[in-house]
This record gives sequence, C-alpha cells and structure tokens, in this order.
Amino acid sequence: MILLKCRLMKKIIVSLLLIASLLIVNYSSQPAFAIYAPRAMGMGSAFTAIADDAFAAYWNPAGFAINPGIDLSGSYQLTNRNNQIGDNVAALKACFEIGMDPFTWIFGIGAASLFAMEGAKYLADRGIVKKNWGRPGKKVSKEESLEETVKEEEEKQIAEGQEPQREPVSRRKMIKEGIKELGKGTIFVAKSAAKTALEAAVKSSHRHYYYHPYWYQADYYRPNYWDNRHDYDDEELTPAGKAQFALGLTVMSDKNSNLKQNSNWYTLSLASGWGEIAAIGGNFNIYDVTLTSLNAKGLGASFDIGGLLRFSDKLMFGLAAKELLTTDIKFDNHTTARYEMTINGGIAIKPLQELTLAADVHNLLGQNSKEPTMHYGVEVKPAYGIALRAGLSDTEQAKSNKTVGISFGIGQMIIDYAYLGGAYGRTQMISSSWKF
Repeated sequence: MILLKCRLMKKIIVSLLLIASLLIVNYSSQPAFAIYAPRAMGMGSAFTAIADDAFAAYWNPAGFAINPGIDLSGSYQLTNRNNQIGDNVAALKACFEIGMDPFTWIFGIGAASLFAMEGAKYLADRGIVKKNWGRPGKKVSKEESLEETVKEEEEKQIAEGQEPQREPVSRRKMIKEGIKELGKGTIFVAKSAAKTALEAAVKSSHRHYYYHPYWYQADYYRPNYWDNRHDYDDEELTPAGKAQFALGLTVMSDKNSNLKQNSNWYTLSLASGWGEIAAIGGNFNIYDVTLTSLNAKGLGASFDIGGLLRFSDKLMFGLAAKELLTTDIKFDNHTTARYEMTINGGIAIKPLQELTLAADVHNLLGQNSKEPTMHYGVEVKPAYGIALRAGLSDTEQAKSNKTVGISFGIGQMIIDYAYLGGAYGRTQMISSSWKF
C-alpha cells in the first residue's frame, strides 16, 4: 500500500511539474511550444494517416481515438524561429475504450452526425457560420499572417473617403452570445431529431522487439506509437471489439514578430473509433488574433473534420478537411478575414513493424489557386523506446525541405527532437509527452 501511494505521489508530482513548466514557458519565453510537433515535422509533415498522439488536432482530429489513455504534451523550439505560426502550445488527449459491437458504434456515429449536421445547418441559417468552399473573397493560409488582408481592406476604406474606426471586440460578449446560440441550437436539433424519429416510427502482447533499452519498459495498458495493439497475445489488450471515444484540448499562444502578429488558438476536439480500424473526429477552433503593426484585434471560429482507416496497423489512410465551416475573423476596424480551406490526404504502410513509410498530399484539390504540396516521411524503430525519422516536403516557399528527427522513451515519458531544413530555416524542436 505504501509503495502504491509513493508511485501515485511520484506520478502526481511529475505531472504537476510538467504542467508548471508548460505554463512558465508559455507566458515568459518567446521561443516555445510548436503546434506542429517534432515527430510529425521530422517525417516531412506526412502525418495525416498516422496522427495518433496529443498533437492530432492540427494533423487529423480522428487520431485522438488511437491509443487510449491520457497524454499531456508540449514542444519547445530550441533555435531559429521560423516564419510560421506555431509557438506556445500545450496539448491534452484523453481517450478511453469500451466493448461495443460495430453496428452499435455505427448507429451512434450516425446519430451524432445527424445532430452535428442539423446543428451546423441551424448556425448557417442564422448566418453565424458559413461554408468555406466555393465562397469568394481572399483567404490566407493558417501558417501565414492576416496583416496584409486586413491592411488592404483598411486602405480601401481610406481610398473611398471612409475613416477606419475601431470597435472593441468583447470576448465576454462573444462567449455569452455563443452559449446562448448553442442553447438555441441544441433545442432546435433535439426537436428536429424527435420529429425525424416520430416520422420514422409512423412509417413503420505480443512484443515485436526482443531487445529494449533498460530505461524503457512497455506498459500495454497505456499504449503509445511503439505498440502494435492488434498483435498482443492477450485479446483484452487489443482494440478488437472495442469502441474508442476521445477528447482533445489544444491551446496555442504565438507571439510572432516575424509575421507582426500575436495569435491565440483554442481547439476542442472530439473523436471516436471502432477497433482502431475506422475513426472520425472534428475540431472546433476559436481564433483570437492581434495584428501588432495595425493594432487591430479580431475574433473568429471554424470547424475541421478528419477520418482514419487502418488495416491491422499495416496499411493506413487519412483524410482531413480544415476550415470546413467558418465564422470569419472579425476585426475591431470592421474588416474581416478568414483562413483558407484545405483538404489533406495521406497514406502510410508498415512493411515491417519496425518501419513506417508515409506520404501526404496537402491541399489535395488544389484550392485557393495554389498547387498541392507533396510530403514524404519514414520512421524506423531499431529498438523499443527508440525511433529515427527523416522527411522530404514541398512548400510554397521552397522545394525539397529536408527534415530529420529522433525519439526516446523514458518510463512513461517520450522525448521527440526534430531538425527542420529548407524553408523552415534550420529550426530545431524538442517535445515531451507524458502518458498517464
């Protein structure tokens, strides 16, 4: 009993220290947490079909439903601040699973989808959210600054003889109105679902690595990306016949002097999967942006959706649509801007359990008058608790951006490191994840 209490106290102390370090870095240091995560970036951003950790929100929200447990993660930018949005991020993943037959799970997902669809329709009819595909107007990549878009609109107003005015954006008012509309939307959806139901009623461990470092021991009840859960000897430890349900919280605060923009992004993610074979997830994003050069502040929100399809952890497909619905970001100078919608697709194969090959196409449909970009990655696991990575990718700024990375498992903590060349400006990143 005393030993168990000591272990529990040790875990609590380590967790509190990790959380404290995240908060200290978040509010006191310029270079800090990067939302893209060293593991994914080390693989050349070819991560849409793999996303299975606490950083899944950016890559594919469906990935929260892979590997049950509670993860607390954050990554630190060591050197060379790059020109993309992404500092100061802490991420939390909470996933649990329960025995469930696939038909019950599919019905549940269908019911949830019906509620989500009706809710989105209600918000769209109210003019709160709008579809982001096929809608005219200038859009900006999420990794870029909104300064030029807002500046152009302000200059246009001046040219037309109008005096740009500032009207403070109230976060409290936005939250209050959001909760009010959410309540109305919930009632609307419930009524629609009841009506539909009435109408329908009337109509009638096995370990793959024989060697593992002495500092790392596998804990099969808290799996991570070194584990192949489909192959355990004990069926209780496998995802077979189980449904996964997950929640993700991602908070980013980025003071980017290169882009002359301060960004605060808050993301709530929900995901579910069955047998870790099929999974679906979505993000609700809130954007709080300040353009330092214009002293303009803006608020906005958006919705993302993603899906994963996996076959015995050997062949994986992923698809993610970002900024599918958006409220636009409204600034206090009466201008609006929005992030562009992008659809990313990916595939990953494991010819050997120790080897993962991945390829992504970002901006799959060539939207926003931009060409799709290709991303390739490889991950090799020579021993349990050690992983080596390399990647090659294209961006709008440069071709053949080479990246490399390495990972170590120490107890229930994983340390990831990545070096990003090419357009990323030789940025070095390191992250830590604690598995509860």
